[in-house]
Amino acid sequence: MARYFYMIVFLNMFVHIIFNVPLILIQHRFNGAVTSMAISIVIGSILSYIFIKAISKYPYNGLPEIFMDLLPGYIRIPFLLFLSLMWIAAGSLAIGSFAYLVKLYVNPEMDLKIILGFLVLVLIYGSTRGTQSIIYKTGFSVLTASPFIAFIIYKALTSDYFYPVHIKRVLQYSWEMPNYSSVAAASYMFTGYINLVIMNRNIQAKRILKHFWLIPVLGTLILVFTYLIPFGFLGIKSIGDFVFPWMVTVDTLRMEYGFIERTSFLLVMIFMILSILFGIITWNVGLELMKGAFGIEDRKTGKRLFPLVFLGIVGFLTVYFQETLNQRSYFEAAKIWFNLRLPVEILLVLALSLLPLRRKQA
Repeated sequence: MARYFYMIVFLNMFVHIIFNVPLILIQHRFNGAVTSMAISIVIGSILSYIFIKAISKYPYNGLPEIFMDLLPGYIRIPFLLFLSLMWIAAGSLAIGSFAYLVKLYVNPEMDLKIILGFLVLVLIYGSTRGTQSIIYKTGFSVLTASPFIAFIIYKALTSDYFYPVHIKRVLQYSWEMPNYSSVAAASYMFTGYINLVIMNRNIQAKRILKHFWLIPVLGTLILVFTYLIPFGFLGIKSIGDFVFPWMVTVDTLRMEYGFIERTSFLLVMIFMILSILFGIITWNVGLELMKGAFGIEDRKTGKRLFPLVFLGIVGFLTVYFQETLNQRSYFEAAKIWFNLRLPVEILLVLALSLLPLRRKQA
């Protein structure tokens, strides 16, 4: 099962190639994006190693079971509820961004509410399935999508419209002071490990550390490609005018011998699968944390009814939130979420690592 953990981590990296992470980095391209990326690689790698090491001491236990022994109820329940809402928000922001991408590049005539409403229904159905089933589906989907993503990156790097001189120009700003928003966004590329808060029930964390080097190595490569490739097509100034610079970049590519001429259609199909899976995973983890906070798993009737009611409310708010804001405002909301996520993630890693030590000393 350890290999499935890496599929979940890679899913988190892949799905943010075209969404909010590159947008934030590009926004700060003149004031520390490159140095922020370097810092985020270190932070993300260290946090993931410490967390995996800490949670491996609790085989086949999720965070609700672990915190049951480590924290009193008046701290444990609010903390689990807050973490649950953070996970839910991650899936909602990702699926909302993808719905807007579909409307913008695939079917501009379709109402955004219809697109997002359909995706929300898929997420509700998928996230209420068993966690182990979701893990297996993620592993298969990521393995299937990986060659296509590698092919798109290869096509971009070998395109006649790719000008390395623009990358050289943006790298001239490599020594600018880092900024917090860029660090928070870039470090999110490494955050797939955090889903072990629930998936540790199904995955043996001890075996994960044998191939831990894959996380910093692949994460660094994806982060570099995600940030730099659009500059080679769009330049360092005009790139800031686009909502989805990666979609514009890929739309310049053609597959001369493929049955789909425009590479952008291939990218949309791949990221439709990955975005839905990402939303299913985050909503499933958020749901399980919520159930753990209230002890829903011990009530047979509530176990069947609660997920549908809770996720139904979440789905409605997701559609309402997307409909209320324009895409730029939606991006700013995602940026706020990224800024909040990093200290919360650090707090969670420290809590899981240090609380058992304090208990032993007591």
